[in-house]
Amino acid sequence: MDLFIGSLLVIVTLVYASFTSVIIRGLFLNIFRASRTDHPDVAVVIAARNEEQNLPQLLADLAAQNYPGKLDFYLADDRSTDSTWRILEQFSRRHANLHPVRVTDLSQNMTPKKNALTQCLKQTTAELILTTDADCRVGPSWVASAVSQMDEEVGILVGYSQVEASTLFQRYQALDFIGIMVANAGMMAQGQAWSGSGQNLAYRRSAFTAIGGFNPVAHKVSGDDVYLVQTIPAKTGLQARFNFDSDHFVRTMPMDTLKAFLNQRIRWSSNSKGLEKNKPWFFTFLVSAFLTNLILLISALAGWFSVFFWSAVIIKFLAEGLVLLAGARRFGYWSLLAIYPLWFLAQPIYISYVGLRGLQGKFSWKP
Repeated sequence: MDLFIGSLLVIVTLVYASFTSVIIRGLFLNIFRASRTDHPDVAVVIAARNEEQNLPQLLADLAAQNYPGKLDFYLADDRSTDSTWRILEQFSRRHANLHPVRVTDLSQNMTPKKNALTQCLKQTTAELILTTDADCRVGPSWVASAVSQMDEEVGILVGYSQVEASTLFQRYQALDFIGIMVANAGMMAQGQAWSGSGQNLAYRRSAFTAIGGFNPVAHKVSGDDVYLVQTIPAKTGLQARFNFDSDHFVRTMPMDTLKAFLNQRIRWSSNSKGLEKNKPWFFTFLVSAFLTNLILLISALAGWFSVFFWSAVIIKFLAEGLVLLAGARRFGYWSLLAIYPLWFLAQPIYISYVGLRGLQGKFSWKP
């Protein structure tokens, strides 16, 4: 291995490992305890497109919420071609607090999901907004747990999500997504609002209004969740907080195929554009992770198995393993750690491919 390439590999790996040590520190900090005891009005807003297979389960979960305050659900059928609208209408006849919102045309000013969520928000004046995805499952205290954490200092609350998994491929997806979750949790515990998932968010309507809603990113196909997590604290001075309460955890469905999985991750990766200005430390972390994996892949393909290569492999294996162990201590996914060696071996190929395709914006999304 060339001395320059070898030195670069070790340097970027050490930078990456330094970030993982900070994440681990955050995961071991004392968890914020719920302090809010009142019961403000809450609205849950969800965008659904062709979700007939998943909606009945989610609607049953929503109906089972034990929140004692005023709680309403606004679900937008975003131009579905299946029975999504019929399911929502039937459910609303039995549950007066479910309000179906039908979107029949593409917006000329806003991309589809953001427009669907905006149409829901127009129907409610509730101060606290919760959101999840139509293919998710939530527990009966999901709303109550979020509200208890939303004191006057909090503008947006990020919750933990985990992929439901039984097959090896699904377990790989689950562990990979957990890596993203625990990184966000560890950094947010230390006041760094890096990212979050629309599968499990809560925010103040006043904060959403203060940042102009989705209008500043109306043209972007993806990234509504990341935009909210990063912009609300930056523009309002309110905190972004991670909810470690297990009552607030969400379960989501895995991707059915490798193609769908990679497309999803490429779409997520595409959201990194512009981070060098808005979130330089987050950008540095992503670049160090990408370069570590890319150089390891190139080195392996070229047969450059030098001391630099094996040093980087060992550092990376320990750093990522310790992050996932610290996360398992908080979130309890111990059984998934059995596939950590497989996940680790796949990372250089997977991260390099997804990162490069994300930079090109090569992904598809629901039209």
